Amino acid sequence: MTAADIIEMIKKLPPEERREVRAYFDQKEKAPAVEPPRTIRYAAAEKFNEIAPGFFEKHHELFRRLAEAERSEAPTTR
Repeated sequence: MTAADIIEMIKKLPPEERREVRAYFDQKEKAPAVEPPRTIRYAAAEKFNEIAPGFFEKHHELFRRLAEAERSEAPTTR
């Protein structure tokens, strides 16, 4: 279906339905098409140093398993 086909279909609609189509597109033109990009925020060094030990302690097993997987996938040199 082409844009011309859609336009012809809209022209054949009753006036009330054409107003609904117009209202829909008017509303879409006012709204942003895409979300604005999110800003990446970094923790201040002091805050990171404050929370990092607890984070690594809490997730110790996860980091151990990730390191183990990394070692098993690393190419060996001989």
